[in-house]
Amino acid sequence: MILLAVLLPPLYFLLNKKIGMFLITSAMLVVAMFLAMTVVLLPVSLILWVIAIIAAVRHNRRKELVAHAEMLATKMAEKMR
Repeated sequence: MILLAVLLPPLYFLLNKKIGMFLITSAMLVVAMFLAMTVVLLPVSLILWVIAIIAAVRHNRRKELVAHAEMLATKMAEKMR
């Protein structure tokens, strides 16, 4: 899932049912593609792409931390019985 978050952030958000972030990152990547077509604005397009990647990776990391915390809480509850 992390590879998908890095390569195609809009698809990552679509698969996780985050429609708002899907629309925002899609717009950012469309603008980045148009800016990449002009060689002069290539750094700006890379910045937009990196911002979309950071949002997707942060969401993935947060989701993994919540899953890990729930698993740990379940194990601790079983031990306390």
